[in-house]
Amino acid sequence: MDLLYKEDWPRVRQRYEAWWAGEMLDRPIVQVTAPLSGPDPQDVAPTDPDELLQWFTDPALAIPRLERTVARTYWGGDAFPLAFPLSTGLPAIEAAYLGCPYEVVPGSDTGWAAPLIDDWKTRPRIEVDPDNWWWRTTQELLAQGSEAGAGKYVVGIPDIQGGGEIVALLRGTERLAMDLLDHSEMVKQACAEEIQAWCVYYDTSFEIIHQFQEGYADWIGIWSDVPYVSVENDFSIMISPPMFEEFFVPALRLQTEFVDRTIYHLDGPGAIRHLDVLLALPELDGIQWVPGAGAASMREWLDLLKRIQAGGKRLQLGVRPGEVTHLLSELDPQSVILSTSCPSVDEADALMEEVSRMFGARS
Repeated sequence: MDLLYKEDWPRVRQRYEAWWAGEMLDRPIVQVTAPLSGPDPQDVAPTDPDELLQWFTDPALAIPRLERTVARTYWGGDAFPLAFPLSTGLPAIEAAYLGCPYEVVPGSDTGWAAPLIDDWKTRPRIEVDPDNWWWRTTQELLAQGSEAGAGKYVVGIPDIQGGGEIVALLRGTERLAMDLLDHSEMVKQACAEEIQAWCVYYDTSFEIIHQFQEGYADWIGIWSDVPYVSVENDFSIMISPPMFEEFFVPALRLQTEFVDRTIYHLDGPGAIRHLDVLLALPELDGIQWVPGAGAASMREWLDLLKRIQAGGKRLQLGVRPGEVTHLLSELDPQSVILSTSCPSVDEADALMEEVSRMFGARS
């Protein structure tokens, strides 16, 4: 599979497969992007709510915008052109598939789900509705986006999320926190139903994409030749490790067993308390650590990062350009992916030349 916007794509794919195998082909994986041009005026999101919804969901508007975005980006190092027909600006979209009112908010240019479950005793069963408008719209966007991008860029699945994060949206975060004490068995049943629906959304999304392309990718931006997905549960910052393990790890474990390769999105210092539970999941391949807004730079988290690698998990990190070589010298380079961006192509190329010199590889 060749890509118009990534001439060395076959070699880059080999690096990713080596990383998944716990090996290093010639140098560590470093993704670096840079702008080739400024934003296109026609890609500015509208402020009218109805127009904004159409901007996100009309294939005639969304698909051409993908290619314009890909074309004005320099994909350096191991970065690869990745596009999302159903925008990742619409997070946790599975909640909409399952019936939550889902609003696209002007100004924030993102989506928000309103709770669906008011009373556990009268709640609807959590299951796939093939006629759900958001789900049908997503399938059409994936089909048209994958066909348009064939041979040009990689298409990723939507930000489905799944697990406790979706159940929290279905019920409401604060109410779910109380339900863990007051309605524990009902919560467990909802989690069991939700994850079965998630499996259908995952499989169907890639069945559509694979009519036109190989491989697997999602919003984290890692490539895999075999089934892969990122998993998460930001709701976990509200609960203790025993509660996390009792209520939400069963669905998380199912995800890691259902999909060949998985990376957990660990977001913020409040989530670190669950790290031991995550490290103990045998089928979980890696962790993406995100320090959170206003947190210290990535080099300040070296003890945590080394703990993750010592626990047998790979790392994916978004970092500043100036941190790349330092982190590569401190961490196990064959089990880390660093992602960064530079202001210009020249700076991106210079960074990759420096990385290559460190490991005696060709840039």
